[in-house]
Amino acid sequence: MLEEVLRQLPPRPRAQLQRQVRALDAKYVERTLPDPFAADRQWRSDLWWRRRLAG
Repeated sequence: MLEEVLRQLPPRPRAQLQRQVRALDAKYVERTLPDPFAADRQWRSDLWWRRRLAG
């Protein structure tokens, strides 16, 4: 959903939101572990956050 919103925003708001999303993505990656079985699950494995294990 965020990707769709980002595509439709004008340049300045898009850049501001992208910075915030990247910061949140980095925090999530820092606080989670890779899921070694993610490729075997039924959800879309190309969605990177679904390949992480949260505590």
